Amino acid sequence: MRIERDFQQISRLAGVRSAADMRRLFGTGWKTINKSQQAWVRHLLTLWGQHLGNDDYDRGEVNVIGRLMMRSEWSEQKGRQIEKVVSELYCEGLRGDGLFRKARDLLIPHSATANIIALAKESDDAAFVEAVMVKTFGRDNPVKNVARLRYCKCKSAQNIERSLIYYTGLSSKEARNRIEWSLDILEGEMFYALNRASQKEFLFDVA
Repeated sequence: MRIERDFQQISRLAGVRSAADMRRLFGTGWKTINKSQQAWVRHLLTLWGQHLGNDDYDRGEVNVIGRLMMRSEWSEQKGRQIEKVVSELYCEGLRGDGLFRKARDLLIPHSATANIIALAKESDDAAFVEAVMVKTFGRDNPVKNVARLRYCKCKSAQNIERSLIYYTGLSSKEARNRIEWSLDILEGEMFYALNRASQKEFLFDVA
């Protein structure tokens, strides 16, 4: 099964001795992001993971936030605005495509970007994130396996740590450090990669 392969692949993290070593082996440089940037990329990774996980789930406000953030030039203010509008509409009872369309009309009215969004499908958005991830990490990078376990299979960081201990014999602290380093690399690399790719793909309207 693919999930077993993901668990086995993360055993490669056992040989990593430090955060710098992890970035040298499995990243492309030292990229740090702030809390609001972290929230932005987590929304997009959640959208990717829930769709590719092939599980039944409520396509609620998190996915809508991710889809809108993907098509908005990133800023902390814009991120908060998207979260606020979608949350309020969700509380009013809107769901699925209705929630997406209403939030889109309020946040990006009468623009070329809004016309592109109107034709977008969630599957296309998930495929876009997948393509960026493959380009960023390749197909055999254990950071991508950590991402699949965390976002596609909804495994907690603690669950992944326990699996790493099982396959490698690492201590609890050693396993926790390696998963934290992996998630830091995942979020930092994907924030910048998705931001660049989104600007090219969706041609943001800049006020």
